[in-house]
Amino acid sequence: MRDSMKLHQSLKSKVCILLTLMVGFSAYAQDIEQEVEAADDVEIQQQQQAPADFDDLTPVETTDMDEESDPFAEESTTTSEETSTAETEEVAPAPEEPAVIEAPVQRYAEPTPSPALENLPLVEVQIRQDNLADYKVRRENHGTYVSFDYEAIEFKNFISTLDGQSYKAVFGSDTVNLIQLGVDYKYNFMLGSWAAGAFYGVGKVDGNNDRSLEITKYGIGFKFTADMLMNEPYMAPYVGINVWQMGFSEKSATDSFSATTQMGYNYTVGLLIQLDWIDYETAKQSTFSWGLENTFIDVYATQYAKTEAPDDPDTTTDFLFGGGLRLEF
Repeated sequence: MRDSMKLHQSLKSKVCILLTLMVGFSAYAQDIEQEVEAADDVEIQQQQQAPADFDDLTPVETTDMDEESDPFAEESTTTSEETSTAETEEVAPAPEEPAVIEAPVQRYAEPTPSPALENLPLVEVQIRQDNLADYKVRRENHGTYVSFDYEAIEFKNFISTLDGQSYKAVFGSDTVNLIQLGVDYKYNFMLGSWAAGAFYGVGKVDGNNDRSLEITKYGIGFKFTADMLMNEPYMAPYVGINVWQMGFSEKSATDSFSATTQMGYNYTVGLLIQLDWIDYETAKQSTFSWGLENTFIDVYATQYAKTEAPDDPDTTTDFLFGGGLRLEF
């Protein structure tokens, strides 16, 4: 009987110990489950709030259990961290491609014209023709000639007023070297151009025994130039007539004489030879900067006639040649 009581008490104590252990393990399991659930909640919140770049994530601190009250605190913390790391590795998404941000398109409203501007008169702007075009295309209706000429004049019938000697007897074969400046207005049309202008020239010849003859020549001239035969006037023939007066000044060692003739004239036939083709770029730059359309060498033949006044010095000459430079603007 006594043995059965001892056996009963022994079984009872073992059952109590077993129940106590079961209760302890049950409580420990609940604590672990709560910690895992809390860690999962924190991890989910971090994933929702954190950016895609996991390098910037801040590690979550897990509250440790009191080591004295829970002997398994260190082991529980390690298990929680391992679980959190594993879940983080499973949940981590693939890196996203960089987003392309398009600049906003600015839209402007159409300006509303001012009523004051609407009432302004229209202004017509005329643009000059292309300077690089051919002369036949680009030239305008009006232009200007500036010419520098040289003539060697020999008055074959001239008689000296001082001593009655002929020109050849006093001056021999020497000529009066006349330098002349002329300016002409030029009107262009489909066949060529008409020009009218004024000129002024001076010349002198020296002879034997301190003899000299000086002349001044001034007047007006008219000419027609066929400068529309080609796209560029490489060669342009012309004809003209000049009306002039001459002043004579004759000197010797002991005497002098001066006189001015009445109106006289001379015919001219010439040829203009263009020089622009020698340096095309410079020629076009001159056209653009200065309005210089053409540069010509002027070669011509002319003959002077005697004036109508019987007392005038005889101005008759044979055909003689002259030349110079002519600029067209």
